[in-house]
Amino acid sequence: MRSQFESLFTSKDIVRAKYPNGWVGWLNDKMSDDDDGRLTRYTTMDGRYMYCIVERLIDYGFKPPELIDDTIHFHDFYLNVYEYLDYSKYDYSKYMIKTPYWLNIQPQPKKSIKNIYESGLDFYEYNGLDYSVI
Repeated sequence: MRSQFESLFTSKDIVRAKYPNGWVGWLNDKMSDDDDGRLTRYTTMDGRYMYCIVERLIDYGFKPPELIDDTIHFHDFYLNVYEYLDYSKYDYSKYMIKTPYWLNIQPQPKKSIKNIYESGLDFYEYNGLDYSVI
């Protein structure tokens, strides 16, 4: 898999149950770039490295995404990919995506660059999605 920007979301409950040494192991391995209550995120600019991370998580017992009837179902983690170049197990543009039951994704209201600037928002952090745990 090769992409420009990827974030992996999972819940602290899943990490505690499946990651070696649980939440402490996750933190010691610097796998938490950002966390909000029960949700944690790991981000990388290198899709090849994220592929290695995902494969390691699957080896630890995290359930991988699966394609079922034109829909990619995420279970123990969710990958948000900004831009795919060519190489991926699934072409996300062809399929619908079903997020895990524990992840609530709400689109942020669409705003023009002018409105983002006038509202005092950070243009680079305004990504159109708001992630939270149900």
